Amino acid sequence: MSPRPRPPSFADACARVVTDPDAEHSLSTTLAPVQARIAVSEDRAARGAARAELLRARLPPDVDRVLELGCGTGTLLERLSTTYDAVGVDSHAALLSFAAARGESVVRGDPTDPPFRPAFDAVCAFDHLTARRSLAAVCAGAYASLRPGGIVAFDALADVRAAASSGVETFRGARYVLERSVDVARSPPVVNADYRVTDLRTGEVGVTSERTALRVTDAAAVRSALEAAGFDDVDVLDDAGDDGELLVTAVRPVETAG
Repeated sequence: MSPRPRPPSFADACARVVTDPDAEHSLSTTLAPVQARIAVSEDRAARGAARAELLRARLPPDVDRVLELGCGTGTLLERLSTTYDAVGVDSHAALLSFAAARGESVVRGDPTDPPFRPAFDAVCAFDHLTARRSLAAVCAGAYASLRPGGIVAFDALADVRAAASSGVETFRGARYVLERSVDVARSPPVVNADYRVTDLRTGEVGVTSERTALRVTDAAAVRSALEAAGFDDVDVLDDAGDDGELLVTAVRPVETAG
């Protein structure tokens, strides 16, 4: 068996920013090692644990196979794998490399058009995938991956401030220091992040930016999208996550001979 590819390191990411700061850099690509660090930070770890418990509480006891859309670095997938036969799909190879390195079952593909048969008991999507991709497309992709009677669960963003907080954080390595400054705008809903990388050996500095436009929604729009995709038993809660965040579940109906 060939060894799994090594995920890019924090030093790799910083070196690329210093070398070519004008290139496109993001937490999903070049800066994936920074995203991996953020994902295991204390607050994110607590959030992930709460998400996994909330999901387990919402899923029926007969659920076995679970698909996570937009699994990223696989921190939630790792928790789900302790209970379910869990698989993750994401379009970003750099993020998936961290999940694969943990031994999680992952596939590179479009989360809105997962490369799977309709065989999963449950499909989930968190960390606001529906704010970054078309809500209708996520619903359609989930429906196509579920067996009849299967359940989908995901979060939806009603206020962009639930996605990120403005502020500054610093990440350190043996050679590099990366400072990340985040500014969250409500109208239009955008998360702006500026990165400053300093090479401690040479004194060189690289500065780059990332702009992430997000879609906010409401309970009525979520319900409409799910029903249009064919789901029944739609349930939208506004008190099961952070302020400005909706928790949604729905069921793919069991086809009956008419």
